[in-house]
Amino acid sequence: VFILSLYWLLSPILWILLPVFAIFTPKLRHHWANQKSTWHLAGERKKENGVGKQVVLFHAASTGEFEQLKPILKKVNRSRYFILLTFFSPTIFNIEKNTPLADAVCYHPFDFPWSALLFFRKFDIHHYIITRNDIWPTHLFIAKQLGINTILINANLYRERHYNSRFMIFFLKQIFDNFNLILTGSERLQSNLLNLVSQKKILVTGDSRLDRLLELKSENNSPLLPECFASSHTLILGSIIPSDFPVIFEGFKEYYPNGNQSLEQKDHRIIIVPHEINKSELNIIENKLSELGLSWAYYSEKEKLKESQVVIINKIGILANLYKYSDLAYVGAGFGAGVHSVIEPAVYKNVVSFGPNYQIVDMAVSLVEDELASVINNSEDFVQFLTLFSNPDNLEKYKGKMAHFISEQKLASDAIIKAIFTDE
Repeated sequence: VFILSLYWLLSPILWILLPVFAIFTPKLRHHWANQKSTWHLAGERKKENGVGKQVVLFHAASTGEFEQLKPILKKVNRSRYFILLTFFSPTIFNIEKNTPLADAVCYHPFDFPWSALLFFRKFDIHHYIITRNDIWPTHLFIAKQLGINTILINANLYRERHYNSRFMIFFLKQIFDNFNLILTGSERLQSNLLNLVSQKKILVTGDSRLDRLLELKSENNSPLLPECFASSHTLILGSIIPSDFPVIFEGFKEYYPNGNQSLEQKDHRIIIVPHEINKSELNIIENKLSELGLSWAYYSEKEKLKESQVVIINKIGILANLYKYSDLAYVGAGFGAGVHSVIEPAVYKNVVSFGPNYQIVDMAVSLVEDELASVINNSEDFVQFLTLFSNPDNLEKYKGKMAHFISEQKLASDAIIKAIFTDE
């Protein structure tokens, strides 16, 4: 409570400064200006459809977290529970404010004590459920004081400094102590969490991202690329950032020495998906490809795709579905802060590789331990990874093992629903 008290002492100052910050931050301004009206509309819907029902608040920070919630929301008993869904970002709020997966949608309050108390009492919240890492300490503390069931799902405590630093342990223990229940994806993540909370509060249920990705895979029938990308040997560079570029393009220089001619002779195709679609990064990629004698087409140039060996994806939100076209996947950011999600290529039986900073993703650790992923430390490692294309039997063996690995993973949504609602 000591650290929280210091946090609360700053609240009046932050509350006064909030309108000033909002002037310069469009997303913050939209949230601040529209929060009260979204509460009013949610309150009206509660009066219409929530009589006699317990209010269950699900909070998702952004699009990724909401995707993780979808399989769970579909399984909640709507005749007994009124689902109130909150977002913090206007980007996802404006898209999903009328989602049929919830009875009402509104903005999550800013993390001030008076806002939390007013919000919880206004909606008479029974469960406060957070997914992943978007934890608001004041709301969590006040929810516990009001007797609200506080639950963290898909908990992912991965950085060693979170549980090896005395200060961080002291700080996080004060926050995590306010949860009644913590649901996490694996025994490894559970062991990390045990540094902060007792075992009786933690259950291993699996990660609902896998449930959602399997749903999306079953629905993924729309063609995004010409069939030649599926019939060729195809490499995808998923969510790459500039720190990945040296290893990738040095590897291409060695493995495809004659540029387009080498690609055509090998019948290989490359899908390049930058993490950020901005002009400066796209220009770097274009220049690197030109230096290697590789021509390309942008995804938006539909008429050129069939004849192109290389495509640069300049559209947001389709990466997960593009993995159905590839055999090998290099997942980006492993030479930066930490590798991005590896679960999407794994679901599509891609053989996966990434840079050395992969410990933040639990499934990446599992894939390395099971020898189903290659850790790329330099361009020589990347070239070695590409040679899998030249051994079709070995490639199919890896893909079969990946399919088995995914089939062995625990689906989470049923287990999460059971853990939260069974005793009621």
